Amino acid sequence: MQVESDQTKCPICNTKGLQHFPILHHMICAYVGPKYDFGLSDSAYSCPKCDRQIASNDAACEIVGLSARCLGCGSEMVVTPPGRQVSKERSE
Repeated sequence: MQVESDQTKCPICNTKGLQHFPILHHMICAYVGPKYDFGLSDSAYSCPKCDRQIASNDAACEIVGLSARCLGCGSEMVVTPPGRQVSKERSE
């Protein structure tokens, strides 16, 4: 499921309160997931796949998108970048 970047209501349960999180790509092990998957210890994050430390502005980790999680039902979804429309139909 996808939502617009300015959307505040969950499309599943209609609760107002979507939290947005960056989606990170750890290039060392190819793990891709939301920022909350990467545990924070001291001043660095750790990769949930390879357990390596990732410092702030680490060249081996990049932000590849944005996700949202509903505070009401816990549903997770991809956030469409600003300026693009959410597609109602899948293109083949």
